Amino acid sequence: MKSTAPVHRAALAALLLGFTGAAALAADKADSFEPEQVTMESAIDPGANVLVNQASWDGASRIHVFNQDDLKYQGVLSMGLTSQFEISPDGSRVYTLSDYMERYTYGPVHSVVQIFDLETLTPVAEIEVPNKAVKAIGMNQLIEVSADGKRLYVQNATPGTSVTVVDLDSREVVSEVPTPGCYGIVPAASGHRFTTLCGGGTLQTFDVSGEEYAHTTSDKIFDVDEDALYVDAVRTKSDKLVFTSFNGNLYIVDDSGDTPVLERKLKVAEGLDGDWAPGGYGVTTYNAATDTVFMIMHDEAYEGSHKDGSDEIWAYSLADEAIVSRSAAPDLIAISVTQGETPVIYGSNEMEETVDVYRAEGDGFDFEKTASDDHVGWTTSLSVVASP
Repeated sequence: MKSTAPVHRAALAALLLGFTGAAALAADKADSFEPEQVTMESAIDPGANVLVNQASWDGASRIHVFNQDDLKYQGVLSMGLTSQFEISPDGSRVYTLSDYMERYTYGPVHSVVQIFDLETLTPVAEIEVPNKAVKAIGMNQLIEVSADGKRLYVQNATPGTSVTVVDLDSREVVSEVPTPGCYGIVPAASGHRFTTLCGGGTLQTFDVSGEEYAHTTSDKIFDVDEDALYVDAVRTKSDKLVFTSFNGNLYIVDDSGDTPVLERKLKVAEGLDGDWAPGGYGVTTYNAATDTVFMIMHDEAYEGSHKDGSDEIWAYSLADEAIVSRSAAPDLIAISVTQGETPVIYGSNEMEETVDVYRAEGDGFDFEKTASDDHVGWTTSLSVVASP
């Protein structure tokens, strides 16, 4: 039998030669290597933004920030569980509410209001509020700012309902206002008052001054069994409130006086083919320049479909009391609109787990989806913020 040792020695020599060549090549590359310089921008790009709340039950919640023009991803704000958020009147601050659990499955839970600077996406301050604050998926009217930007209102549910009032100047909790049987917070257009929906079909308005408060109750405005209202509400340019019912009716309420008053009820879907109704979480949004309410609507509605995703976006003129357009828009569960003569609608898509952009084609309100982004995942609330 012939020895194979010479073959092994040749292979070893070739291997060593390969190592030598590779080492020489690596040395040459090391001489020319320029490490990447990682930098951090001190502020997001200027311009108007879209904020999308990714509220979480099983980890950190996030608010994702996009530029309105091209959906460029600007950055993220991080919070605790079950986040809610609101924007300051001047658009410079983001107020959030979320929960931090020390042991997660047991032990103390801290409900915390955090204040973020929107331009730099950095935390400014935090205020711990009583651990009565609502634990709910991100929705509108659960954390709200007074018209002058000096008070923050936090919805409590234990399940007994009340509202915690935070002074944003001193950054302290100043009072708790009992609101038994009522839920949701709609700040007045001026002063330190807010209105809330109540189980008997009435609205109550609370006037808060420091630790003191007074309240009034309206006449019965809606039928809880036959035409329940979403907590979600929008304010018009004439400072009226618009509440939307599960059946798609719009209730126009004047809250400027001591007691809320129903001005009129608009039956938006009445007489149309199909069984149309709103569905989702942020079901309406309002454009002041055109005095138009935009609604996400689905066909084949039934008892219990009030959170189902959309088939269409409807534009309803409050001045004309008429639908002025209907645009195909599948699977949206929350919408928010820009202000100005040419509104742009941003929506949270439940099925695709995307943020969708709808722009009007031509001179009317015939909307088409023009962009989409999948950074976020499943969400239920979003808000557009104008340029500072």
